[in-house]
Amino acid sequence: MRLLALDATTTTCSVAYWSSGSVRVNREEIAGRRQAEILMPMVKTVMKEAAIEFEALDGIAVTQGPGSFTGVRIGLATARGLALAAGLPLAGVTTLQALAAATAPAERLGHMILALLDARRDQVYGQFFAADGAPAGAPFAAGVDSLPGRLAPICAPGTPLLLVGSGTPLAAPVLAAAGWQYDLSGSPPYPQAATVATLIAARG
Repeated sequence: MRLLALDATTTTCSVAYWSSGSVRVNREEIAGRRQAEILMPMVKTVMKEAAIEFEALDGIAVTQGPGSFTGVRIGLATARGLALAAGLPLAGVTTLQALAAATAPAERLGHMILALLDARRDQVYGQFFAADGAPAGAPFAAGVDSLPGRLAPICAPGTPLLLVGSGTPLAAPVLAAAGWQYDLSGSPPYPQAATVATLIAARG
């Protein structure tokens, strides 16, 4: 399977080419608000380094949010345009799935994963995942103060959390004040196209 994956949902853009069981080419760039300006040049660079034409791909993969409204829209529109132009299937994962999947296996052991994106004004996009990466609850958008209450129906008191994503600095003090133990993931606080490609490839 040969996949082109892209993400523009946050302040970092990334594009990756996946083939023969692994990511072969990967590019990331801090975007700020320049997603529309830099995403297609990144796609062209990755395709050139991979030495492959769009028609030879098996599919396009993309993050479908949540995230920056403008970034999500640009990423989805770009992926859809590429897929339509080359007659390719298009598949997506959420940014929260990508964040959780990027955490290292050793970090996850014995933890409940909480993937969080900063939605501004003390709000977060979030989702809980089991240690194996399976969703343990539906995605949500809520005030950061609601997190301790959301944990109660999902995991037993004392279960350590693994926090990942840009919403971690907001969530950590609230969870600590409520008595929840947590560790901080060493993975990047933004979704990555390389992870998106790996997730979609695993679906077949």
